[in-house]
Amino acid sequence: MINNNVNSYIDISANTKDEINKSLECFFEYVGEQYDLEIINPIYYCDLLMIISEAYPLVKHKEKWEKMGYDLCKGLKQDIETYGISEEHMGMIGGLGYKCFCISLFNKKTGNLSKFSNTLNKLFLEQSVKFTERLRRKKDITMNDYDTIAGVSGFIYFLLDFKWSSEEKSQLEKLIEYLVELTKYHQYMEHSVINFHLTKENLFREDEKLEFPNGNINFGLSHGMLGPLVALTKAYSKGIEVEGIESAINELFGIYDQFKIYHGNVATWPTQLSFDSYIKGEFSDKLRPVMASWCYGNTGIARGLQKAAQYMKYSQKEEVYKKDLINIINQPVDQYNLYETILCHGYSSVLSIRTMAYRDRKDKRFIETIEKDISAVINALHRDDNAHYNMDKIIKGYFKDDMSLLQGIGGVVLSLLGVVCEDVEYGRLLMID
Repeated sequence: MINNNVNSYIDISANTKDEINKSLECFFEYVGEQYDLEIINPIYYCDLLMIISEAYPLVKHKEKWEKMGYDLCKGLKQDIETYGISEEHMGMIGGLGYKCFCISLFNKKTGNLSKFSNTLNKLFLEQSVKFTERLRRKKDITMNDYDTIAGVSGFIYFLLDFKWSSEEKSQLEKLIEYLVELTKYHQYMEHSVINFHLTKENLFREDEKLEFPNGNINFGLSHGMLGPLVALTKAYSKGIEVEGIESAINELFGIYDQFKIYHGNVATWPTQLSFDSYIKGEFSDKLRPVMASWCYGNTGIARGLQKAAQYMKYSQKEEVYKKDLINIINQPVDQYNLYETILCHGYSSVLSIRTMAYRDRKDKRFIETIEKDISAVINALHRDDNAHYNMDKIIKGYFKDDMSLLQGIGGVVLSLLGVVCEDVEYGRLLMID
């Protein structure tokens, strides 16, 4: 089902390429069977639509996959018509934004459903403005208000990829103004603290509330200030003029630079910085192991900062963050402190960031040791006695039937696909493109 004659844009061994192709072939065979039996779980319509769209240039029998994609889009349309739009499910991963992204990607790769995709994107802009206006009336914040996954920064990063009328652009600027406001300061416990500070009451997990009695400031690419920084710099690079945007950007760069420390040549940043450490202007990374993941790890942070500097044309900063990223990903695998394969906080995240960074700048230092990461991903997948990838066993056993982007096999497949296909776009969802 996959065209194995396509030349990889990354120089890898013939054996590694063969293993990637085998695993992808088995996955698409499994999905095809699920489709034929009409037993695809609707929860994963978006995830599978994105994977089909990304793989579309490589698949054989394109008409079958095109029809499958069309049927998935039809299912997503019916879902919106039946259940409407929920304020709690607006996000770029798992919400209305996710549907818009995946349908837009299907349209871009196949040429189908342009009108539906455009209508949906306009609806998303409209709903994003309403969402942001509600946030501005609140007196406090949670990470889902502003973050990459569920919040405003993810909305902005996606919406900036489209052409808008003058009126629509002024609406989009309201989202950007909200992020600028979060880089300002307020008084808390007789100290000046950035508005991104999350109080104890607004932390999600009970263990975090115990760990951070005075709240914290989140630094990760998934839920932290970095999503807003990358979104703001992308807006700035596109000529969006919002009062205070450049000052806001430089404020965030300053905080990330202030709290970066090195172990040898490996950079690390806080995952969540306690209020007390923030006031002292220092942090200890002994709180948690330094991980190389996308969500909270130094790999995701280094790539996010590199992207932000690139958008701003801050060449010196970009070189620093690029060097940080290269040093992180060229460590031995066991020093990543990763214990899963998934895209959120597993080996697939490092592999994805590597390929996106290489595609972006074609600097071979990003892929010098890529085969160790490919092996780390592939070795977790179960093979039967004939060296065949048993997808039914892999998905039901290892991934607990989860086919999603962040927590399931969906992200793993995309990370492998990104090695053999340069034209993949899922990195836009993660702000690592």
